[in-house]
Amino acid sequence: MKSKPDPVRLDAWDVRILSEVQSDGRISKSELAKRVHLSASACSERLRILQAAGIIEGFYARLSPALTGGVIFVMVEVVLDRHRLENQRHFETAIQQIPEILDCWAIGGRIDYLMRVSSPSMAAYQDFMEGLLQAGLGIDQYYSLVVTKPVKSNSPIPLSALRQR
Repeated sequence: MKSKPDPVRLDAWDVRILSEVQSDGRISKSELAKRVHLSASACSERLRILQAAGIIEGFYARLSPALTGGVIFVMVEVVLDRHRLENQRHFETAIQQIPEILDCWAIGGRIDYLMRVSSPSMAAYQDFMEGLLQAGLGIDQYYSLVVTKPVKSNSPIPLSALRQR
């Protein structure tokens, strides 16, 4: 059984750094140090520690779906045909290799997983899902929810609770 990592103790400086890099991942180290009121070397060291601890998982560019060729997003609720640990592991391992599945969360309740899938069209999405069903991943049922427009997405994690520790 995989143990949960010990939480890293964050102080006010760390929270300020995380807040800044969450809102601007391209910020230079010198500008970051200025904004959080630390020396460049102290700020760089804290940033390195936050990355090494896995708190900062990476830096990404957010692309515009409309300007990159038109993409639709579908939220897919998945129910597996068997609810044994090896079936879950098989499914989870397989979907890691499928680039169209942007996100996947294990869910407690009436469904087993919720996935966010990208596709160039509804016809391509249907072909994609038929391929998933034939791939032997143990999918018993799936329900598609087509995203008609984004209302709020890619929001930063609220760090206010960290400041109270």
